[in-house]
Amino acid sequence: MKPEGEKRQRGDFASLPPGVHFIPLILPDLASSYYTGRAARLRKLAETGELAAYLQFAADICELQAIAEALVPANEQRHIPIDPVAEAGLGLWLPLLASLIDRMRLRAAEAMQPHLDRVAALGNEERIAAAVALAGGHFVDVPAEVAPFVWAAFSTWMRTLAGRTAPPSTGEEAAAEHADCPVCGTAPVASVILTGARQGLRYLHCALCESDWHMVRAKCSNCGQSGKLDYLSFETTDASVRAECCGECRGYLKVVSLDRDRDADVVADDLATLALDAAVEEEGYHRTGFNPFALPA
Repeated sequence: MKPEGEKRQRGDFASLPPGVHFIPLILPDLASSYYTGRAARLRKLAETGELAAYLQFAADICELQAIAEALVPANEQRHIPIDPVAEAGLGLWLPLLASLIDRMRLRAAEAMQPHLDRVAALGNEERIAAAVALAGGHFVDVPAEVAPFVWAAFSTWMRTLAGRTAPPSTGEEAAAEHADCPVCGTAPVASVILTGARQGLRYLHCALCESDWHMVRAKCSNCGQSGKLDYLSFETTDASVRAECCGECRGYLKVVSLDRDRDADVVADDLATLALDAAVEEEGYHRTGFNPFALPA
């Protein structure tokens, strides 16, 4: 996002109209450091995490996303809502995938090369079909070794388009809160508790276009109920990553609290705590969102 857009969309409460205490929708930050910052966080988490090798792989992908995003033509503009299935079908994002695969070949470990060969061997129609399936939530239709690369390239395209859209004016956004992204309709990765001017507010973070949308705290982000919520973690009650579990719908979504760890990144820290997902699912809960580096099987 251009610096002036960042200031407009993520400004202090003082910049909001009288009586408005939050912005319902925060569009993606298109700063050049977005993906590289996530990569740095992933590498930091890899120093102590059990998923070190995969976190390093995800960091590589993020660094290549930072390069690929420059390939989105400046004249590509969209209006909210953006249909991800239709967008995937256009194939305009294919140069981003080609860039990502070519550059990944130069740095990937030998064990990763066969997976890259699999993606590289796909024709454009097959690549588009894979993106259409992923965008439509048909994850089982795309081979596991192909999906992360296609998703990363298409997500980079969608994030750039979302970041270029005009944010809704105050009052334009519907009062109803959304379980899925109001920009592209995709499920969230997790929710984030913000700091600074928006101290304590909760926003859900889109797994595809990386927009953030507001939802009040202490209610299930999936079914809206508030009476049967529990927060689970491996650490103390002050853990920066917790699973918000709903006893009503039996769904859960993680909460990443930036007020407890200012260096946290919603995608990176969610990925680094997949063991928490396994433990929560053993308790009979199902995840209502997903991580772009751990797509549903």
